[in-house]
Amino acid sequence: MSALILLQGGNRMEQLRTIESKVLEILKDDEVARYDDMRLILRYYNRFGYIRAGDLPFEDVIYNYKGYGLPCFESIRRARQRVQSCYPEYSRTPQPNAGGSIRIVIEVD
Repeated sequence: MSALILLQGGNRMEQLRTIESKVLEILKDDEVARYDDMRLILRYYNRFGYIRAGDLPFEDVIYNYKGYGLPCFESIRRARQRVQSCYPEYSRTPQPNAGGSIRIVIEVD
């Protein structure tokens, strides 16, 4: 069950220390984290961990995230999806390529 609590009158988060509320804080500040899960995870770990995960070897973070009191990657990714469904203004936005247009590639086997 999600820790996200919605008020009856609208889509506002009531609990401030849930994974979702922390993800919302990051998405407000970092537009790239809205569509890049790895950046979101690194920002989350650096900001809310008691030790900066960015200063640790990646392998150490992967195997010991629970010991550092951090949620797993997938929990953060799912929290991003839930936040973006409640706050569409922080949704993924298509990123233009160098020419200013958007390229969509569909592969059919």
